[in-house]
Amino acid sequence: MSRSIRYSLFLCLITMAASSHAATVSFFLNESNRLPDGINYVSVNLTENLAGGVDVLARTLDPLNDLGIRDFGIQKFAFSFDDGTMADVSGLPDGWKVKGDRGMNGFGKFDTGLLGNAHTRTDVLSFTINGVGIDDFESYFAVKVAGLDSRLGPSNAFFGGSLENGSFGPGSGGTDGNLAAVPVPAAIWLFSSGLVGLMGLARRAKK
Repeated sequence: MSRSIRYSLFLCLITMAASSHAATVSFFLNESNRLPDGINYVSVNLTENLAGGVDVLARTLDPLNDLGIRDFGIQKFAFSFDDGTMADVSGLPDGWKVKGDRGMNGFGKFDTGLLGNAHTRTDVLSFTINGVGIDDFESYFAVKVAGLDSRLGPSNAFFGGSLENGSFGPGSGGTDGNLAAVPVPAAIWLFSSGLVGLMGLARRAKK
């Protein structure tokens, strides 16, 4: 078998292994302390990564973007774990910091709060929480969004929502601690079959 074929097969197997253990959930923060409930204001995506942590992506949606003016964006992000510990967070934007025991107006207190300021607000917030899985979170999340046009409503507001109401991707069994394996995409199986065929051709060519 040629070196290039062996290398391709190795990459394929790594991809299959990675895909078979991923877990994801996407949900909305659709409750507010100052704006009407039942509107999707912020989307949150949690994805388990190969390093044994969870990648988080929070994004403001049009109902808020349409109200945004100067320095608009997410300024606080808060969540808790089932065991009450504070999160080990990496990859935050410059100027953001991690604080414990944070109150979020109208939504109570959370074990971990991520804080920006008026100059570091962002409409897309991404970071990584290390050493945890999706099942380790308590269900409720909250954010503060500021820089809203005060002529149309409040200049800032808090928003909350539960991941239990989210859309769980393949590999996510919900929040009951049972994550199922992601079915390996058909394309990967086809690629593997093709590699096996190439291996057979390579053997014949050597004879």
